[in-house]
Amino acid sequence: MQQFPSIYKKIQYALNDLPADLAHKEMYPSRKTIQEVDLTKVSYKTSSVLVLFFEVAGQLQLILTQRNEYKGKHSGQISFPGGKKEDTDKSIEFTALRETEEEIGLSTKNIDIIGKLSDVYIPVSNFLVHPFIAFHQGQPDFKANYEVKEVITFNIELLLKTETLSSRDIKVAEGHTLKNIPCFVIEGKIVWGATAIILNEVRHILMK
Repeated sequence: MQQFPSIYKKIQYALNDLPADLAHKEMYPSRKTIQEVDLTKVSYKTSSVLVLFFEVAGQLQLILTQRNEYKGKHSGQISFPGGKKEDTDKSIEFTALRETEEEIGLSTKNIDIIGKLSDVYIPVSNFLVHPFIAFHQGQPDFKANYEVKEVITFNIELLLKTETLSSRDIKVAEGHTLKNIPCFVIEGKIVWGATAIILNEVRHILMK
């Protein structure tokens, strides 16, 4: 982490005053924001993910995964490592760490969680997602499990390039097409939905 002290400090400071809805709305695919949903009236499921940074060759990188195809609403989509909270998980932070280790083989002993981004509610699958900002010590050695088709890493400078932001027609698992959906185009992958919403909050933090 020695080469990026200013970025680490910026992120840590920003966690005290997150852009939240301001950043989220820019990437919402025609749905209500979390502030517009009465979660006291929704029997939602809880999940958590890691927005996981690491440094390699003097460059600061972020980690995404592409899900394998399956019979589910998020089949084949780009996501952060993480998943559903189990009854045996002692905390939602533990969930994110456990799922990351299971999905892409990164030991929890090498990961430091420094804080939390704004929650995101996903109506289509009824999940409330808790995103945690974390840093991996050293270069990761990925070992993807059956859930993961591909591990995607990219330089965070991509988030600040205007050409990375786009809007596309998105084909979804239900067989229909969502029109003109805001997204990121990263390493040739279309990143939209909850992942793009979380990623856009990271982008706002980096722009400060």
